[in-house]
Amino acid sequence: MANYEKALNEFDTFNPVRNLWRNVLVVSISDAIKIKSNIIKFSEFYAKRRFHEIDYVTLPNSDFAKICEYAELDHNLVRKKIIKTLDNMEKNYDKDNMPSMPWKRLYQSKGINREASGNHTAVSKL
Repeated sequence: MANYEKALNEFDTFNPVRNLWRNVLVVSISDAIKIKSNIIKFSEFYAKRRFHEIDYVTLPNSDFAKICEYAELDHNLVRKKIIKTLDNMEKNYDKDNMPSMPWKRLYQSKGINREASGNHTAVSKL
């Protein structure tokens, strides 16, 4: 069995500051992915909205570049991979696999608003 601790110690040192900033990136990327999945699922509801969480990880900004620098990562490469992941989410989304929800009120449904046949015992005759 391979000695993983030896490999870790030879090639990588424990750096708590770097790990902290990598965790900050993980949280920001996971927020963007969660929001993107909601946008894809409910596109009619989110059509006109803009989300700062997605803009933060996809559009060039100095804050993201600085956090990637603290995390010892290339911000351009990270941004490219995030954009590719978000685009793949949109391409691979299967709308046929999701249940359809018509965007109308339940009271407008024909199944709920059927005409009374007059054969109900609960309906009193006037």
